[in-house]
Amino acid sequence: MKKRILVIAASLRIGGAEKVARDIAIHASPGEYEFHYLVFGDEIGGYEAQLIAYGHKVFHLPEPSHSYWQFFRALCSLMQSNHYQIVHAHNMFNCGFTMLAAWLSGCPIRVSHAHSALEDGHGFVKNIYEKLMRFLILRCSTDLVACGVKAGERLFGKKTFHKRGQLILNGIDVAAFAYDQDRRNTIRQQLGLGNRFILGHAGHLAEVKNQAFLLDLMPLVLKKQSDTMLLLLGEGDDRPMLEQKIRELHLEEHVVMTGNVTNVSDYLSAMDVFVFPSLFEGMPLSILEVQANGLPCVISNSVPEDVFLTDLIHPLSLDAPKQQWVDAILSARRGDADHYNRQLRDSEYAVEKAMEKIYRIYHKDHPND
Repeated sequence: MKKRILVIAASLRIGGAEKVARDIAIHASPGEYEFHYLVFGDEIGGYEAQLIAYGHKVFHLPEPSHSYWQFFRALCSLMQSNHYQIVHAHNMFNCGFTMLAAWLSGCPIRVSHAHSALEDGHGFVKNIYEKLMRFLILRCSTDLVACGVKAGERLFGKKTFHKRGQLILNGIDVAAFAYDQDRRNTIRQQLGLGNRFILGHAGHLAEVKNQAFLLDLMPLVLKKQSDTMLLLLGEGDDRPMLEQKIRELHLEEHVVMTGNVTNVSDYLSAMDVFVFPSLFEGMPLSILEVQANGLPCVISNSVPEDVFLTDLIHPLSLDAPKQQWVDAILSARRGDADHYNRQLRDSEYAVEKAMEKIYRIYHKDHPND
């Protein structure tokens, strides 16, 4: 009999944590599990159609912040109706509600999964909320998982994570991100880029990803290399602001915003340098994908060093002079792509290794406490 699993992903838009949640079902042995997904709000994310095509169910509930009590009641009703053997939540501090509901419904395996080390602005109410949610997470979860040490410490507390937590690195399909010359040529031809020098970025268009900083660098880059183009992959709430900034900096002829794309690896092959000036990160899958592609990457030193797997990574402080960023970008060059792909294939970041650890949790016997 299949084990029925509820994966709580908050959203299924294209992104790092969402991809991990999706991969759990995509890489599972056929016939072993029945997967249900829960997302918040009405947004139909980029991964939702794919999961439904694979035969998995997706449920939508209103955002918890609209009414925590109504959200909790609806969550309990969903769990009691479907009798889940496993609940795996990826929604940071809201995991407190989901773990409590899973515990009350008698679910024997309850997994809280931390994906971000982001420190939100704190106030009295926020501090109380986080303390309450952490108490519920630690009391009601059977397993504490994090994509990185900082993310685990952020959600579960430093002492508890090192005592009870398990580090499961975000994994990627390394072979799928290998450099491909034909794909490079195709993307460049489609976008009319020819042999121009291409900077790239992939990520949700949001303040934390700091794409505005990257746009500020472009005039300085163009002074030294006038044929430079910037590819921004992704979608998000910051798009109108970024489009306005592009106009203000007169970069219309030097920036292409693609929106969300499903063939990210093709675009990585088309790029010459990847630039990633994030304010905070948990465990950015995109940096692993970039290295698997053999693409040099100039990044902020806010990115956890866990992903510094090759000499393709060039970290800089966001407080460093912008000219230092420009010099690092223009001096970066691609190397032996096959060599870098092999390095990632042999690492713990291969998706098969990450998923194997998750499935081991699913097979553990837990007392229904």
